[in-house]
Amino acid sequence: MSSLPSHLELVQGVVLPKPVGAHPVLDFVNTRSEWTTRGAARTEWLTSYEAFLIWNSYVGLLPPATVFRLIERAGSSPTEVGRRLQTTLDFRSELYDVLTGQATDHTFGAAARLIEKASGRRQLVRSEDGPVWELPEDLELPLHNLALLAGELLTGSSREHVRTCPSCGWLFVDARGRRRWCSMATCGNRAKVRAHAARAR
Repeated sequence: MSSLPSHLELVQGVVLPKPVGAHPVLDFVNTRSEWTTRGAARTEWLTSYEAFLIWNSYVGLLPPATVFRLIERAGSSPTEVGRRLQTTLDFRSELYDVLTGQATDHTFGAAARLIEKASGRRQLVRSEDGPVWELPEDLELPLHNLALLAGELLTGSSREHVRTCPSCGWLFVDARGRRRWCSMATCGNRAKVRAHAARAR
């Protein structure tokens, strides 16, 4: 296989974008390219439910052992897995609209309902450090875990620091107010090249 662009990495046989959002929810949104063009010329990295599970392990949201068990379970439920993946991609799109201030009442409501459903599925369980909230380990776990994190992001102080890359539309947290691009190595460098070419002309 030829070398990958600097913003991508091969993980367990799946090509995934490297995390640049400084928050797992934003890195989830950034698993497709070119939000700025929406329907045209985009790259989709969550091409299967297994890829979504591997991404969860890659960014540290789920332990590898849990992901392995869910991949095994997914193999025996292809119809359910297809629905889960579509729900995941729909939520990602709705979440992008909410985070960028483009949400309609419909898209905001859809995202809110999923977050509320995930919150209602939490179970209070014992741990060595005391009682903790956990979600059941089933095929809904990866998305519902993300939905809970999304609810925290949308209602927390980090929300006001979410920025949009002017080149590709990816999202990132800019707590210090100094960051313009999702990545200087990709979008930032391309902008510098374009600016240099424009000056040369």
